Amino acid sequence: MKENNTVKVDTNKKIISRRIMQLLLGLIGILAIYTAYLGFAYGAVNWYYGFADGQEYSKGLLMLDSNIRFYSGLWLGVGLVLFWLIPRVERERTVLKSIAIFFFLGGIGRLISMLACGIPSAMYFIYVLLELSFPLLTLWHKRLFI
Repeated sequence: MKENNTVKVDTNKKIISRRIMQLLLGLIGILAIYTAYLGFAYGAVNWYYGFADGQEYSKGLLMLDSNIRFYSGLWLGVGLVLFWLIPRVERERTVLKSIAIFFFLGGIGRLISMLACGIPSAMYFIYVLLELSFPLLTLWHKRLFI
């Protein structure tokens, strides 16, 4: 009887952990899609990046704007893949690992920028911590589903 209860408790913990992971993927997906929206809608010259509306575009700002809108497309893709992944989370380990690598490498790039150029705002510390810790999600996934 005790063994039966242990199996039931383990199953319940697994279900709860799965739901929490799905919720996190959904929240990250929403953040990715919102980031894509900001980039598509406003480009480089906007309140978020500290530029005034109507500011004239220099060659450097034109390139920055093009890059921001390009990366916004990538963010949109990541967000959509994360939403696609939610109901398949226990089966799609490779997709989750790939996205974790992308986030981790992006966090490395952001960390290099912070060290080389400075910190744009305190919020970027949170971004870097999230991006660099994203691979931990794959370890949690492995523990849950493999």
